[in-house]
Amino acid sequence: MVLKYKKNPLIFQGKKKDKKYFEGWYFKHVSCDLKNIIGIIPGISKNDADSHAFIQIIISKEFDGKMLNTQYYKFPTNDFKYIDEPFCLTIGNNIFTDESIELNLKNDEYLITGSIKFSEFTKINRNILSPDAMGYFSYLPFMECYHDIISMDHNLKGVISVNSEVINFNEGKGYIEKDWGTSFPKEYIWLQSNHFGDTDASIMFSLAHIPFLGASFQGFICNLSFNGHEYRFATYNSSKIEKINYSGCLLELVIVKGEYELLVNSVICRDSGSLKAPINGAMDTIIKEGLTGSADIRLLKNSKILFERRGNPCAVEVMMQD
Repeated sequence: MVLKYKKNPLIFQGKKKDKKYFEGWYFKHVSCDLKNIIGIIPGISKNDADSHAFIQIIISKEFDGKMLNTQYYKFPTNDFKYIDEPFCLTIGNNIFTDESIELNLKNDEYLITGSIKFSEFTKINRNILSPDAMGYFSYLPFMECYHDIISMDHNLKGVISVNSEVINFNEGKGYIEKDWGTSFPKEYIWLQSNHFGDTDASIMFSLAHIPFLGASFQGFICNLSFNGHEYRFATYNSSKIEKINYSGCLLELVIVKGEYELLVNSVICRDSGSLKAPINGAMDTIIKEGLTGSADIRLLKNSKILFERRGNPCAVEVMMQD
């Protein structure tokens, strides 16, 4: 088989899918003062029972006495429209591009409006053997869930109004990733942060249960970027997880690749919000995401420290069976 470069992962991947399929983009925005965080997830769910487009919202800010709020806005499938070049996704009166988002959402609880512009994306390294974050696994046509990173880090400009309260994201930071396929993994751990004090750094880690040819395995991806350099640890590049310990709100990881060792310690999730996730294309399960955790990251090369910082805030999801 001759490998060919895959198409732009930002654009809609499900044009030929009509059932048991989902696709979702995850746009995360953190204000400059770190006090306000909003995750916005536009997507589509295709299934026999209830096909629809959607926009999920998760907000870390106190409204109505709750610090973490989630909302699910549902739309008819014909409200989901897209253009490949230049990328533009519209769901109702909401617009998502590679340069900005514009929100016009209303239900019985929340009116959410506003727009945010993005600076140039910090993209991950790609080549023909690793066309996206999943490496050569992304070429396999029968994976349960495909995952990619669109931007590890970019700057923000704009405001979002929630029930007339204005949230300022000027000089804040953003992150974008996406998932598509049939179902979310039944077990996974995910964390992400691009806030390391005055250091230009970002990290994303994902470990998941992956069904494969009638069996299954645990696959993982970890991408650490700082000072213009990228360090990729993944199942497909001979990296190994030497230690993983999850207890309560604490997560401890040790990952090695040749002469490199990456330690992730004390990821603390103080609160979490409920989000819908897909099973066979239907948004029928609930996952928990925390936006205000923290993660101590240390990267060593031949036991010499290359990077040591705390990521705060750090978004965390853990879906593991006891």
